[in-house]
Amino acid sequence: MRIELRLRASQRHQIIQEAKAASIKIISEFPPSFQLRRYAWSGKLPISLLTDFEEFSVYDSTVEPKQSDKVETARIKYIHYKDYLKEIDYLWDTFSKDAVWKGSFDKFAKSTKRGTELVDKKFLNEIETWRNLLAKDIASNNEDVDIYQLNEAVQKIIDRIIFLRIAEDRGIEFYETLKKTIESKDTYSKLVQIFKRAQEKYNSNLFDFEEDKLTPRLKISDKVLDRIIGTLYYPKSPYEFSVIGVEILGSVYEQFLGKVIRLTKQHNAIIEEKPEVKKAGGVYYTPQYIVDYIVRNTVGELVKGKTPKKINKLRIVDPACGSGSFLIGAYNFLLDWHLKYYIENDTEKHLKSKALFKDSEGNYLLSTAEKKRILLNNIFGVDIDAQAVEVTKLSLALKMLENESSETINTQMKLFAERILPDLGSNIKCGNSLIGSDYYNDKNLSLLDDEEIRKVNVFDWEKEFSEIFKQGGFDVVIGNPPYIPSYSISEDLKSYIYNNYQTAEYQINTYPLFVEKSLRLIKKNAYYSYIVPNYWLSNKHDKQLRRIVFLENKVLSILNTFEVFENATVDTLILIGCKSTTANPKVHFITLDPDLDINSRLKTLNSKNWHNSIFQLITPEVVTKGISFSKSIELKGEDSLSNFVELKKGMQPYELGKGNPSQTKQMIRDKIYNSDNKIDDTYLPLIKAGNIKRYEIVYNSDQWIKYGQNLAAPRNPRIFSGLRLLVSRIISKEKLLGTITKEDFISNTDVIVIRPKENINEDLFKILSAIILSRTATYYLKANNISLNRKAFPKINVGSLSELPIPTFNSKSSCLLLVDKILSLKNNLKSTTRLSADLINDQINKVESEIDQEVYKLYGLNKEEIQIIENKTTDNV
Repeated sequence: MRIELRLRASQRHQIIQEAKAASIKIISEFPPSFQLRRYAWSGKLPISLLTDFEEFSVYDSTVEPKQSDKVETARIKYIHYKDYLKEIDYLWDTFSKDAVWKGSFDKFAKSTKRGTELVDKKFLNEIETWRNLLAKDIASNNEDVDIYQLNEAVQKIIDRIIFLRIAEDRGIEFYETLKKTIESKDTYSKLVQIFKRAQEKYNSNLFDFEEDKLTPRLKISDKVLDRIIGTLYYPKSPYEFSVIGVEILGSVYEQFLGKVIRLTKQHNAIIEEKPEVKKAGGVYYTPQYIVDYIVRNTVGELVKGKTPKKINKLRIVDPACGSGSFLIGAYNFLLDWHLKYYIENDTEKHLKSKALFKDSEGNYLLSTAEKKRILLNNIFGVDIDAQAVEVTKLSLALKMLENESSETINTQMKLFAERILPDLGSNIKCGNSLIGSDYYNDKNLSLLDDEEIRKVNVFDWEKEFSEIFKQGGFDVVIGNPPYIPSYSISEDLKSYIYNNYQTAEYQINTYPLFVEKSLRLIKKNAYYSYIVPNYWLSNKHDKQLRRIVFLENKVLSILNTFEVFENATVDTLILIGCKSTTANPKVHFITLDPDLDINSRLKTLNSKNWHNSIFQLITPEVVTKGISFSKSIELKGEDSLSNFVELKKGMQPYELGKGNPSQTKQMIRDKIYNSDNKIDDTYLPLIKAGNIKRYEIVYNSDQWIKYGQNLAAPRNPRIFSGLRLLVSRIISKEKLLGTITKEDFISNTDVIVIRPKENINEDLFKILSAIILSRTATYYLKANNISLNRKAFPKINVGSLSELPIPTFNSKSSCLLLVDKILSLKNNLKSTTRLSADLINDQINKVESEIDQEVYKLYGLNKEEIQIIENKTTDNV
């Protein structure tokens, strides 16, 4: 398929147009529309245009194309040339350059989206099915394969198939090469031969059979491979692989890597979510606009005013690279930068040096050798997960092959007399970025089993990247480090971390460790940038992190991003800093409006003219308050709250373009799913922050919501039933508002839903609830919570609440009886006289005071500390 026109805005493609011959009847012929929709859907483009100039059709490309569709399926608009003048306002107001930049296209696209499955989610489901089929079949037919070999083999086979299928659609491999293997028996042996030929051509780790002795000898059923390969081709496949970008694959693989294959005692394969992913509530892939912002403000700053020769040794590393999104972003930036430089500076010279070449259409492109040189010289990564490392290598290889064809590849193979892809084994490595081999200094290695050694996976940076450290270290560190809390870290690892990291204060979380480690990895005046939770700015347990970041080095900017990760409860910021002994006296905090849609965020982050309607500039005085404390109290706890309970924000009912059907502005304005009565069984009672009081819910059966996939973010329904504590995020008074309930209520994002973990029974949960609703917890949250963008009432940050230190307690605590008593008194209050109500309220106040006193005892606070808490949490109501 030939695309005649691409419309771009905000550094991304938004529309594609294909022109057809006038003989084609666009209004009635199905193949042209299906072909166009496959291309646009696979490229994750929302709108596509089909025209022969006599006719003009607009298609919604978010609707998955199917062979059973009709020509009018997903067609938004059809115009005959006779109606062009009549429709000129519509065409101009929607698709003209000025209109697109002003956002009219975005509004148009969102209002027409159907809420169907996007290509990344569909493809994720596809390759998860492949994994399931392959894992079960290999485990069944190869009884000598252990769990590690099984995971590795399945991953390699899937990666190889995806790589070669993409190469086919890009014209690098002959079309249907893979498909021919399923036309007769013994499919896998024919596949292995194709894989081996690929090694001769590409020289990629992906096809390294000197190292991989396992996969060639496996027995895999024809029916499994027939199912996988057969669905990769038209008409069964909705995918146009030539336009599935590496960034889309990265988001798919990030989710894919969140699960692992296990073997039962009977050697049957099952797929399970990784424990660390389960505890974290899922996998959170960094959006592309965040990656681009970080790369532009680190790598982009360092290459300004330089030549390719001067940045030849610019070393960029992501120490927790995952599926490689940040490394892809950095590599893509460098490719674009080099191409622009060569075209604008003595083009002929660079053509002669073979850094640049012209394709058959006269377009200037970087040569394969030049793209390989940039990749090997500039891009580095480390991850603890061996499968993630292989995915990063695959993604970088596919990025390098973008815009290549069999013609360009063959030409350059002759020119440079070498295979196409580089060996990335020295660039992308597997290991634990935080733990060095000195971890074993006081341990008897003979007593350690392979499982423990493999899990810790020590990594020595100076040894693995010795040449880089001889030159002082890396120039840029970027990424989204894992946020692993203390309870997920073994005691031995905790001991090592406490002894080796200054930022390991009280309850460990890994992201401060990565910030500290980055400053050890980079040269003087080098840059680092991470997207991390924002509560370390005011959390008193993060003093050392603030000292290292603000006082011992230079902070260049901090951007509060908010609600970047879908369904995540933690608010984030982008930290950009520099290794320098001179601290920056003026640090600007910039707050990105959380209500902006994705495109507005893109425009905002790309803009150099930030203004107050988009950003909130925080004065240096606020910064000072954010990183220093007056008299404070150190709460001693056995562990953080998140070790005992699960904390989630409630559902989000409305957001433009979300839900099924996709929500429009009118739907949101009318709040079409809210009702003051129960219309049918899909409507459930709705609780908001205003319904929650201390130890009671005030609900008059006048708030209902239609609950299901129609909502923007419905959340898992299980969090809205059973024993739980509902806490209002809005602190409109001096103490938290919350109560225990077992009733089925739906709650919104202004309510935190706290559910006990399996080992916490109802009695223990009531004691925990007393601690959470105490003055002590309120004091802690006011000292450790950050909510810089709140113009009205401050809101509790779920991340801060999850780290509330919990003292040692047991079921004999008097808090249990006191909570039962206060719940009983609150219930009696609902059906009593006014005179009796005054007496009951006096009792309630007395019981609340007793609970506070018991919590003070649990924490072991002295009189002076209690007085500070009392003064800071005095009720004014």
